[in-house]
Amino acid sequence: MKIGIIGSGSASTELPPHLHTEAARFPGAEIVLVQPRLSMFAFTPYERLLVDVGYVDAAQSAARAQCDAILINSFADYGIDAARSAVETPIMGAGEAALRQASAIGEGRFCILTVWPKSMGFLYDERLRSLEIVPRCLAIRHFSAEDELSRLSADTSVMAKMARHENDIIDALGAACDELVTQHRPDSIVLGCTCMSPIAETLAKRCSVPVVDGAVSGLRLLVSGDHQSTPTLNRTMTKRVNLIPDMVSAWVGTQHSPAPVATSDCPVCITDVE
Repeated sequence: MKIGIIGSGSASTELPPHLHTEAARFPGAEIVLVQPRLSMFAFTPYERLLVDVGYVDAAQSAARAQCDAILINSFADYGIDAARSAVETPIMGAGEAALRQASAIGEGRFCILTVWPKSMGFLYDERLRSLEIVPRCLAIRHFSAEDELSRLSADTSVMAKMARHENDIIDALGAACDELVTQHRPDSIVLGCTCMSPIAETLAKRCSVPVVDGAVSGLRLLVSGDHQSTPTLNRTMTKRVNLIPDMVSAWVGTQHSPAPVATSDCPVCITDVE
């Protein structure tokens, strides 16, 4: 089974080790990284619109590359509904997978812990509303101050610190988990960004309730076939399947390609990856 992973979940251009490790538990599973040709950071709903377009284009690229399933490796599930209208290939988003898993733990009440500041709250509000589980979310903890958004590509960014498994960031996020459990008594803690995946296992070991990592949850659903139980099969398919690939190709000045390659470009910039 070939699974296309859209986005690395961080500024890295390599497929993260935790997904390789998880895929190895399923014999016959092959995972490939598909980087969007059009990419930027979704600071606001305005930029998010472009991110959605880039992820839909990447999903169509993954389908053309004969992937058997596609994982949108972002808690925001960028472009997931539009992508499901463009390709027949099963698609799961890390956010949807995490929130559905959390809803099935205990009484289904959870808190979200995210490293992003409060200005990014629109991403979480959209996912909760779309999946119709707003009442299940007891609290959203935004860990970082707003100035974190100015350090996205810096070596001192929270993403970089988590990728290096630095003890200070692990301790601080672990304390945030403890505070959420003490204050709200959730059945689980959902990590609100797949950039937190590198330290998910470490946080889970020190937290008194289950910690849900959407990247791993989504991959497990796809390789196990459990995504069939989610209400994603009744799709209204578009008849204009070339619309977004043509638009992205015109934007970046290239022709269609079966699978965009990774680059080391800054994650906050619109990029041509070919």
